[in-house]
Amino acid sequence: MTGGSGGLVPVDSGLVGQTLVEAVFTKVGERGEQRPHPAILAILENRDQALAGANDPELDNGLRLAGYHARIVEAEMFEPARRHAEWAPDLVRGYLSRAGNWSAAIAAACGDIARAEPVGRPDPDDELAMSWRVPGPGGHVRHFLARRTIEDHLRELEEPVDGDPAELKRPWLYGFFVRVCEEALPEEAVLPE
Repeated sequence: MTGGSGGLVPVDSGLVGQTLVEAVFTKVGERGEQRPHPAILAILENRDQALAGANDPELDNGLRLAGYHARIVEAEMFEPARRHAEWAPDLVRGYLSRAGNWSAAIAAACGDIARAEPVGRPDPDDELAMSWRVPGPGGHVRHFLARRTIEDHLRELEEPVDGDPAELKRPWLYGFFVRVCEEALPEEAVLPE
């Protein structure tokens, strides 16, 4: 960042990241319980895509919806995030023959990439960290946003979750990638009405 005298002003990247995460988190919260199109909601709630063990389906669905809304908010806030992920159409097409229809193909593709993504902070060079391959603020911001969302959801629970809470990042990622695939669907894709 340049200062008034043309010199550089040091920026605390941790503070910038935290501020960015909180800004996106707040905007996702403002979306509340807004529901996507019924065909997309059915993909988000697809129980064939078990992602976080035996945890409460309401928690799982809440995290999926938050991840989905996070991608929408990114596109609202950041111009680069308005571009779709170029790899997404081919990925979904690749699942179509096995899945039988576009909805099942999106669910299977997103389930697989959400399960493959590291639950820890992803390295930009990690081929499994698909959150880095989506235009927008990057994998680290998305990682910390997912953690912030999980933390918020866990506070509302009466009982502790089963297993490692870090695994709850997977439903959030699933919802995020459902939106990534939805915004990049090829023209020939047909979802139920």
